[in-house]
Amino acid sequence: MGYYFLENIMASNFDVSIVQGDTLKWAMYLKDTGGTAYYLGGCTLSMQVRRSYYPTTLISSYSINVPVGSTMASSPQGLLGGLSASAIGGTIYISIGSTYTSNFSSEANAKYDIQLTNPTGNDTTTILRGSISVLPEVTRL
Repeated sequence: MGYYFLENIMASNFDVSIVQGDTLKWAMYLKDTGGTAYYLGGCTLSMQVRRSYYPTTLISSYSINVPVGSTMASSPQGLLGGLSASAIGGTIYISIGSTYTSNFSSEANAKYDIQLTNPTGNDTTTILRGSISVLPEVTRL
């Protein structure tokens, strides 16, 4: 699956579709309204996926601290997935691994959000949220 590149978003909604058991990957750029990339150094990124918005079983959860001064980030690899980001450039890579998506109920809509906490821990902002439409898989290896 390719990457989705999103610009100028804060608390935006982004719905995606996936076949049960596939790895879901996308990327986003955080820029202000003037087009300047956000500096993410020292920030914490957190993401959770649940079956609904209300208290339900957690499907997957990821959290990272963005290293101060980091300039390169690559897409998280592996069966579990994860988050990755560079301090400079405002780029965030998101991956939900096949280990988790195989546990999604087919023909269901899981819910997710991604939150950004500033380096002092005083402010948390939801930067992206949405639904994950799950289509049933046919091939089971």
